[in-house]
Amino acid sequence: MAHAVLQQLADIAQRYPSPRVRRLHVPRRSPEAGVHDAEFCAIELEDGAFGLSYVLLGDTLEALLAAHGSAGAAPLAGADAMALAQRLADGSEVERAIALAAINALTDSVWRRAGYEPPPAGNSLGDVVLGPQDHLGMIGFFPPLVQRVADAGGRLSVVEMNPEMVARQHERYPHITIGLDRALLAPCNLVVGTSTMLLNHTLDAMLAAAPNAQRFAVIGPSAGLWPDALFERGVTLLGGTRVTDAAAFSAAMAAGESWSSATRKFAIDRATWPGWRALTGSP
Repeated sequence: MAHAVLQQLADIAQRYPSPRVRRLHVPRRSPEAGVHDAEFCAIELEDGAFGLSYVLLGDTLEALLAAHGSAGAAPLAGADAMALAQRLADGSEVERAIALAAINALTDSVWRRAGYEPPPAGNSLGDVVLGPQDHLGMIGFFPPLVQRVADAGGRLSVVEMNPEMVARQHERYPHITIGLDRALLAPCNLVVGTSTMLLNHTLDAMLAAAPNAQRFAVIGPSAGLWPDALFERGVTLLGGTRVTDAAAFSAAMAAGESWSSATRKFAIDRATWPGWRALTGSP
């Protein structure tokens, strides 16, 4: 899938040339455990566009801080964003994190220039509405959403790639099905997965493991890219995060504080997506 995403970026760049990088924003370790916003880095482009990416896969954050965490510096200033994006396909964990942030920033840049505003998200499940007849498959564990599934009267199966997380959460939530095997998705009619699947190249495998999914949402701050390649593979909704106040976002990142008030969540449905060619005026 990475190659399809990169080819699309290259095609779009023929009509909308890519700006250079203004800087890489690296998260500071927060003294408050569990702060969600500390899990992401951001690429800012010279035209004011932003893209976010998850940094807690493996040793990504430690390596990112070691390479680009110098105080007072402007990491990657002047870098070629398209060149950074190319590393999504075969780069290291750090290179893939930076690559996805660059892809999301390049997407945001064109959306701004084309005047496209992605629809606001209605809820944290990527606009998926649950009922008692539903069996939700969750890829990556979202503890706050467990109660929402219970309130709806539905069933829940969770695929989590971290064995330690599986052991902890199975003990904490013995009433739900949680495990490492993606086959747990087979009976689910709804699936919600984090955009981490774009970083570890597991999206295609997860889609194949969920043949009964009528809706398959990919959500999270890292999901800010053009949705066409995902929609072509079976994803039905993309739910990402867009920076709306550059100054406030940058200040919050620098201070190690929450930047949620400087962003807004969006949700793009496959059924209403016009397609990148229509949106960019490409033949």
